[in-house]
Amino acid sequence: MKKWLLLLVIILALAAGGAYRIYENMHNQPVESIDKLQEKQGLPVRVFTAQRRDLQEIITISGSIRPLQLISISPTITERIEKIHVTTGQKVEKGQLLVSLDARESKINLDQAQASLAEAQEQLTRLLNGSRPEEIEIARAQMEQAKANFEMQQIEYERQKKLYQEEATTLQRLQDAEALFNNSKAAYEAAQAQYELVQKGPRQEEIQIAQARLALAQAMLAQAQKNLDDHELKAPFAGVVSHKILEAGDIVEMNKPIFQLLDINKLYLDLDISELYIPRISLGQQVQITVDCLPEETFSGVVDEINPLANQADRSYMTRILIANPEGKLLPGMFARAHIVIRQIQQAVVIPADAVKSDGQQEYVLIVDDDMTVRRVNVTLGGIFNNMQEITSGLEAGDKVVTLGQALSEGAKVVVAEDQNQ
Repeated sequence: MKKWLLLLVIILALAAGGAYRIYENMHNQPVESIDKLQEKQGLPVRVFTAQRRDLQEIITISGSIRPLQLISISPTITERIEKIHVTTGQKVEKGQLLVSLDARESKINLDQAQASLAEAQEQLTRLLNGSRPEEIEIARAQMEQAKANFEMQQIEYERQKKLYQEEATTLQRLQDAEALFNNSKAAYEAAQAQYELVQKGPRQEEIQIAQARLALAQAMLAQAQKNLDDHELKAPFAGVVSHKILEAGDIVEMNKPIFQLLDINKLYLDLDISELYIPRISLGQQVQITVDCLPEETFSGVVDEINPLANQADRSYMTRILIANPEGKLLPGMFARAHIVIRQIQQAVVIPADAVKSDGQQEYVLIVDDDMTVRRVNVTLGGIFNNMQEITSGLEAGDKVVTLGQALSEGAKVVVAEDQNQ
């Protein structure tokens, strides 16, 4: 037991002696400064690896959404409203019946016009077909009968004249015989003329008169039908009913609105765009639309009109953006933002804008080479897109550009403390 205790004491003594020598050596050596250590190991920097990106410069302009079509449903006549077939907020299809007006009198007028048309058509058809054989035969028989009567009255008249000359009859009988003779002659001539007329058929002027009567009857029927149609108000396009003013039973005057109909399938924004941007906007250009009430969704729009005349107050140009709204999520009056791309660059070399420095004459950046030393590179700048600087010359994709570090001189050794691309 005593041997183990002695051995433990010896080991502790040796350890204490070694620790003292280490302490003494540390205090006898000179201490290096932090700057010296950093020079040996490298100054810490933050870098960004230059990369190629498709760049877009976007402007955002706000406005209120409006319907492309908004009309008042109004009659062209003054009449009592019989029934309103729709309610406020209801969606309707093109041609759907919206309002019925009292049409009893118009229906009577239509029936009368149809009867007049049928009569005029029948008369013209009869004239165009000419005389039927039975009509000709009747006219011939009437002429023959008139002829026979005429010849009989002629014989009697001659007999009475002879008797009167012989003083065998009175003057009265002679005059009566003469009158009957003249009447029968006239009847015979009339029957002849009628027979000839029936044989020839109607005259052209009679046909023309009948045609004119038919045309007039057709026009009157068309007008009667229009008057009846005017008692039914139908949707001129698919839309939504809004702002109903009158109810069934009310008397509505000509051209006075009953309610409004608006089309929400196609909406628009009218935006005032500065003269600085208008040269970069073109008809048909696609536009992204966002609204505050639907923050997770984006809607498609297109530039439909650009007013060529500037607003003299602010030198802006009214530009209309059409918005497709097939699902009806957007409504007139909503506040919306139009995001318009005014410039695009494909595969540009970009770095953070704050990485660019200037000596007053030349813009440059500091890049870290493979040997972890800093080198100055002169660059040519393009545009700035969302705080990213386009570099048109001087850099290549993959170059590590210093974005943050102490004052560095060319050739200084560095260590990458942070790579912003990672």
